[in-house]
Amino acid sequence: MPEIVKESYIGSGIVYVAGRDVGNASAVELSIEQDTVTLPNYRGGGGNYDSVTRITAVNLSMTLNAFSNDNMALALRGKVDVLTATAVEAESIIAVLDGLADTVNMIDAAQAVTVTNDAGDVEYDVDTDYVVSAAGIRCLSDGAIANGAALKVSYTSLAGSALEALVESGKTVPVVVDGLNDANGKATVLKFYLWKPSPTSSLGIITEEFGSFDIEGEVLANDAIVAAGKSKFFTRKAA
Repeated sequence: MPEIVKESYIGSGIVYVAGRDVGNASAVELSIEQDTVTLPNYRGGGGNYDSVTRITAVNLSMTLNAFSNDNMALALRGKVDVLTATAVEAESIIAVLDGLADTVNMIDAAQAVTVTNDAGDVEYDVDTDYVVSAAGIRCLSDGAIANGAALKVSYTSLAGSALEALVESGKTVPVVVDGLNDANGKATVLKFYLWKPSPTSSLGIITEEFGSFDIEGEVLANDAIVAAGKSKFFTRKAA
């Protein structure tokens, strides 16, 4: 009696895009679009006499839970610039009482922040006349700053990164899923040679639950692979 092979599957793993670990990925899905051309059976009895099924697209989608700018650049066809901590002196802003006067850079609220009038000869008191956030200065209606007043703010900018969205035409990158079948503890590795992600259709900014976002893209044929019997799209290796 032939041996019955049990190969149940529960997938987990680490996703690498162009060699970069994208962090926690709660889903990765492969889909293949097909187009079937049929020749009807005219000899009686109905049905088809022949058929040919062509692959029209190979798609790869993933759900990411890590909201890094590098990940969001994939989803938004963006580029990422590095931000360094810099001392900013006397940046001009206009007061909005109980609203935000946003600054050019993110403010490091842990460092000293100074707000003065436009002439620089009157200094206002933090938490009395205004409060500070990373986005800018919020002038308080019960403080000494008048609505619409021209102000100067000096601060230290936060180090980090800046995502410039929708400025790229789209990159083609390799994807490797260093996976594990949790049902049996065996390793699986999937390699997608050329993946071209498309801009995401939605992105939650304020949420009550842990956020995630989807990235979909097409796996393109890799013409560098010419050996017979080798896929131009992807390969899966399993222990």
